[in-house]
This record gives sequence, structure tokens and C-alpha cells, in this order.
Amino acid sequence: MSPWPGPDTRGDRGLLLGIVVVPALLAIFTIVIVFDPGVAPAAINGPLDLVTTATGMLVALAVGILGWVHYREGNDPAALLRASAFLVLAAHNALLVTVMVLGLDGAFGLALTAPGQLPLWTVVVARSVAAALLVLAGVAALRRWPAGGWPAALVLALPALLVTATIVVAAAVQPSLPVLLGDAALTELRDDPTSPLLGASGIGLIAIQALIGLGMLAAAALSYRLYRRDGRKVYGYLAIGFVVAAFSQLHAAIHPGSYASVVTTGDILRVVFYAILLVAVAAETRQDVRELHAANAELILLRDGAAMQATAEERARLAREIHDGMSQQLWLAKLKQGRLLQEGSLSDEALALAAQVSGSIESAMDEARQAILALRPAEGSTFGEVMERYVDEFSDRFGIPAECRIDPTAERLGPRAQAELLRIAQEALANARKHADATRVRVTAEPIDGGLRLTVADNGRGFEPGNGGSSGYGLRSMRERAELIGASLAVDSRPLDGTRVIVDVPLPGVAQ
Repeated sequence: MSPWPGPDTRGDRGLLLGIVVVPALLAIFTIVIVFDPGVAPAAINGPLDLVTTATGMLVALAVGILGWVHYREGNDPAALLRASAFLVLAAHNALLVTVMVLGLDGAFGLALTAPGQLPLWTVVVARSVAAALLVLAGVAALRRWPAGGWPAALVLALPALLVTATIVVAAAVQPSLPVLLGDAALTELRDDPTSPLLGASGIGLIAIQALIGLGMLAAAALSYRLYRRDGRKVYGYLAIGFVVAAFSQLHAAIHPGSYASVVTTGDILRVVFYAILLVAVAAETRQDVRELHAANAELILLRDGAAMQATAEERARLAREIHDGMSQQLWLAKLKQGRLLQEGSLSDEALALAAQVSGSIESAMDEARQAILALRPAEGSTFGEVMERYVDEFSDRFGIPAECRIDPTAERLGPRAQAELLRIAQEALANARKHADATRVRVTAEPIDGGLRLTVADNGRGFEPGNGGSSGYGLRSMRERAELIGASLAVDSRPLDGTRVIVDVPLPGVAQ
């Protein structure tokens, strides 16, 4: 069993199929080129040769720049090494395009009338360095090399500068360059530029091309392992692209195609390779954007969670302050007021005033208890427990039978929403006691589409909402509290048919 969690095959079946099918198709194509004499491995087309070379330059440069940006943003040494490899290929192609545009084919041994060794050496040097860097990039990604201390600019530019300098020096000493393609092969190339040169090529050139191809296959294998480990599509596309590049080196052994106006099957495969690179870049960009969106969403959740935690802690602190401070002082005031009422020397007017003060103190204590209950969810009690406790206390204190049923989904509400719903329920119950002459009340919270519905119903005398009964301060306060948490509040009441206060509040994470 693989030690890595493989990719999501539901979304990447086409990519997995490509990893299997592309090598098989390339092998068949190569066999046909080698063994079918009717299929030429090359064609003469100057404009197409220039276009393919320029395309390779532009794509390699773009991929190199994007790799550098990726390294700068993510501090990824593998991206830096890949950027350096493609910068080498871009520099090589840029030299070829410059020579062809300036008409210096003959001076650099590119002309078919006098083919030289320099074009072969430029290709060998550039692709060897690029293949080595790509293998190194795969190893760096697989082993997760740290990026600290890397001379980034030097790693990026030095290989391309060295390759360019080597080619310039080789151009200056062309006559003394080691022979990669013998005189017989060069003669055959001049006589028939489209025929295969595999038999005429020297063993040294074939071995070098094979080594470069093996390097590309190693880079493909490393990319595939990364794809299996991380599930990132970019590695899957790179694996396919490097396989194509490896086969292009095999076709370069059949026909080097390093000369002006010669377009070989290896050149076509390199164009395919560059096309796959563009797809890989697009896939990586798309995945980076998705990961950025996911990270932003996670940050929002973390921010909301931190805000909720801070709110909960602050509510808990306020609940303790009210309980230990104001409630205790009110209780002390009540005791002292009770002692004052026991004084026999008070006049009837003073006793009446003292009784009123006692009532005010009792009301203040009730408000303090309600405030503590509203804040107490932050101290560990669930919303359902707090609501049931308050409804039970309301029933015991005022002798009004009350029923409470809270669905567990209410616990998904944030502390602010829970506190506001509790205060709305308290206000609705107070109205049922003071104004409706209710003999039974019922409090429920149940899920609805996209949210939760809190209902406080009584069997009181009711009223006609259109006659101003719903415009009092209490109902206005309940509506304002509902608006603060994004909820809607409605009052359903008819004379002699009771009143129902209905609050619909959205639940977090539920589509509306």
C-alpha cells in the first residue's frame, strides 16, 4: 500500500488516465517512426521552425517567471529550481531565435548547407542542465527541503548565465569542438535533411540524448510521487509533460533536428510539452486560488470564533459582576428596607412610600436575575437549559402554568443571538403576565428552513394588531433586538384568541 493518501480520483480521472495513456501512445508513435520507412522523422519548414523555437522561448520564460513568483510567495525551493531550469531553456531558445532572425545561421553552424557541431552542443548543454535542475526540484519537493539561506537570485540566474556563456565560448572555438555527429551523418543530413540519422549518429550523441531522456523520466517519476502524496494537479501534469520531454529526447536521437528550417517529431513533442506546461500552470493557479478562498473562509471562521469567544468571556464577566455586585447590593437594600418597614414610628404615608421602594427594589432584583440568565450561556449552560430555567422560574413566581420545549439545533446560535432571543422571550412572557391576563403560556424553539423559530404563545385576551396594540415600547424593543441578530419578528394576535410572538432567526452555515 502506498504511504501517501493518493489524489481524489473522482475529480482527476482524466489526469490519471493521461498519466497511463500518454506514455503508451508515445511509445507506439516512436516505434512507427523507427520502423516505418514511409514516415519521415523531419520536415523542412523555416517559418514553422522559427515559430516552434519562439514558442518554446516564451512558454519557458513564462513558466520560469511564475515559478519565481511562486517561490517568492511560498518560499518553496522546488519552485525556485524549476524556475531556474525553465530559464535555462528560455535562454537557449532565445539565442536560437536571435541567430535565426539576424540571419547568422551559417556563422553558428545552423545552416543545412554547412551543418556544424555547435548546434548539437548547445542543445546538449542546455537540456542536460535543465534536466538536472528538474530532477533536483523533484527531490527538493519530495524531501521538503527548507528554503532558509538559499541564495535565490543566484540559483535562479546562474545556470542560465553559465549555459549562455558556455554557448558563446563554444561559438568562438567551433573548429575545436568534440565531434558529436560524424562526417557521414553530416553528409547524409545535407543530402536528405528529412531522413532518420539514428544509424549514422555516433554512440556518444545517442548516449547523451538517452541520459537527458532518463533525467526527464526521473523528473516525471518524482512529479508522479508528489502527485500521489499531495494530490496537486500541477504535479500530475508535470509528470505527463516530463514523459513527453523524455520521448522528445529519444526522437532527437533518431534525428537531432538542431539545424535551421528542420522541424522534427522531437520538436513537435517539445511543443506538446510546452502546451502541457501551460495547462499545469493554469491548474496550479486555479488550485492556488481555491486554496486562497478556503484560507480566507477559514480565517473568517477563526475571526468569528475569536469574536464569539471574546463575547462569551465578556458576558461571563458581566454576569459575575451583576451577581456579585449589584445583586448583592439590592439584596442588602431589600433587607434594610424590610427592617425599616418594621419600625412602628412610621406614618401611614411613610409606610406607603417604603412599600413602593420595596416594590422597586424587588423589580430591580428581577431585572438583575433576568440579566444574569441572559448572560449565563457564556458560563457553561446551554441555551435550552437557560430558557427552561427562566420559564420554570416565571411559572413558579407568578403561578402561571408554562411549558418550554427547545430543539437542540438552537445551540448552534452564537452567544449574542441566544442572549437576544432570551430577552425577547422574557419580554413576551412579561407582556403575557401584565397585559394579557394569560392563564397558560408556551415557549418553543424549533428548526425551520434555513434557521430556527422561537415562539412565545399565551391564551390571554389578545388584541387587534391594527388598532395600535402592537406599537408599544415592549414590542418595539423586541423587534429591535430581533433586527440586531438578523432575525424577523411577527406578532399574531386576535381578541379573545391569545397572542403569539414569532421570531425567525437564521442559523450559521445554513443556506437561506
